[in-house]
Amino acid sequence: MSQLTYLMREICAGIEIFYSGKTGGQFWKTAFILCDNYTELASKLFLTTNDSKWSDTRDKEAKKFEKAQKDVGAALKAGTPPKQEDLERLAKGAGKDNFKNYHDVLKDVHDVFDAKRKAELPFLDSLHVNMKARRDLRNDFFHSAKLLNLSIAQRDCVEAFCDLLDYGKLLFPPTWDTALSGERTLDTLEILLHLDRKCYSNPSIIAKVSEVLKSCPRYRLSSKRSIPKNGVQVAEYPEDLHLMLSIIDGGQELRDKLAALLP
Repeated sequence: MSQLTYLMREICAGIEIFYSGKTGGQFWKTAFILCDNYTELASKLFLTTNDSKWSDTRDKEAKKFEKAQKDVGAALKAGTPPKQEDLERLAKGAGKDNFKNYHDVLKDVHDVFDAKRKAELPFLDSLHVNMKARRDLRNDFFHSAKLLNLSIAQRDCVEAFCDLLDYGKLLFPPTWDTALSGERTLDTLEILLHLDRKCYSNPSIIAKVSEVLKSCPRYRLSSKRSIPKNGVQVAEYPEDLHLMLSIIDGGQELRDKLAALLP
């Protein structure tokens, strides 16, 4: 399987996590952080696909660090004082942790589009603006203990995942749709996300989606005779559970009904 197939598996899991807690919001922050991670993975996969020699390390900084090590070592052997700049570079560890950060990676993607796909550059840049802002927020969640009791809005997750899917389609135009449709229920989840985004500007869509989902059985098992007579169904927010089961059972028929609601 291609690396893109494995990426789709991760993205599908992240969206399922979001919809598993859509009503209660207990997984919104988790889904948001995962989505941010997927944008970085998609960017790096695109860059390695475009150029097999691309690396996510800062080679120039690493070479400067190695040179400083050699120069300081040579100076000590010769009994002469090392250069102050070399000592400072070694003290700070500059070049030692030489992986490119998120903004560096997005710049590399930008440069590829600037060189090869300039007509699509404005759309790419608009996605990057949103992605960079989300990375800053994600880092705040990770690094600031003051934000532990805070979450994000449902809309933030929806917008983030919609941008991720648009971003992937932009990066991998020949193969993205095929890989997406081959991963479990991801094609249906994609439509649901776009419908949710559409609801923010056109609330009437909510009723139309509800009408489609109303026809879906509330149990995963297709035959009433096969529903167990014993046992319990534990769910803090049952509607989220039934939605996920409906997505699994609905298949192509449900997908087509939901897709008809998109423009």
